Amino acid sequence: MTAAPLTAGCLFSGMGGFAAGLAAAGFDIQWANDNDPHACAAFRRRFPNVQLIEQDVRTLAGESLGQVDLLAAGFPCQSFSQAGSRLGFNDPRGGLFFEIPRLLGEMNAKPRVVLLENVPHLMYGADGAWFDTVRRELRGAGYWFHESACWTVNVKDATDLPQDRERLFMAAALREYFAYNPFSPPLPRTNGRIHLDAIIDRSAPGDPAAYLPSDNRYYRMIERTMDRGESKRNIYQLRRSYVREKKDGLCPTLTANMGVGGHNVPFVRDQWGIRRLSVAEVAQFQGFEPAELPADVQEHEQYRLLGNAVCVKLAQLAATACASALHAEERR
Repeated sequence: MTAAPLTAGCLFSGMGGFAAGLAAAGFDIQWANDNDPHACAAFRRRFPNVQLIEQDVRTLAGESLGQVDLLAAGFPCQSFSQAGSRLGFNDPRGGLFFEIPRLLGEMNAKPRVVLLENVPHLMYGADGAWFDTVRRELRGAGYWFHESACWTVNVKDATDLPQDRERLFMAAALREYFAYNPFSPPLPRTNGRIHLDAIIDRSAPGDPAAYLPSDNRYYRMIERTMDRGESKRNIYQLRRSYVREKKDGLCPTLTANMGVGGHNVPFVRDQWGIRRLSVAEVAQFQGFEPAELPADVQEHEQYRLLGNAVCVKLAQLAATACASALHAEERR
């Protein structure tokens, strides 16, 4: 007799990167929650049959959420990032983390595993006080949780995607179900890495609006850096006041502000000029298929959604490890 598939629910679901990784690992997504209308439009395109609760997480009632085996949450990371405000839980965005233990306490049946995603600096910021808070809250909600159930990982090392992007996954195990926390971080990648040229399309001109005019000051800054760089086929990232070449055939960390100009915009050169990465290329670096993006969402919003998304292939690896722990416990 075939066992029923494992089920999952997603808080802070965004455009569905975490959900896509969970689905690829065999989980049946039961419900998701976000209040960003553009993210919800993208999520519905990817998961038209999943119950999407489009409202502020602070207004959710745990009793209304269906029972699931795993709860996934990629809660806002800006206040925990080394490049961000570093206000931690004092930032309203960082404070949204506390909605997770609140909802766990209100649910009619707690998920057996909670899988969280954020930036690695959350473990060390504020001299470790941020992580202590997460540990205390999860333990108070009835879960086994400690440092060994955390996985600090880079996309370029764990997957075949050529993006230099560090993330943190944290797995908590329900004490009523598990005798200990069985989560083991996935093993290192052994296969090759996708080449930049398999993602960046230089065979045809891109969107004319994506190219910088040759008399633009950013064009001149990028061109000068390319002339001194390792390769003009690399990706060059426009920072606040300088241009940085990303070497070793990698894409730099993709961020939410790519589509609004200035800081962190990645550029490439082709025979038609210097242009920013297309939405379709950015999607592939994050593990999405370009067709999964809703055409009626403005381009700058698509860049933002992709920069905020959980990398699909990382989520799949973390979810697979959780599924293995759940199945092993079922067999005991």
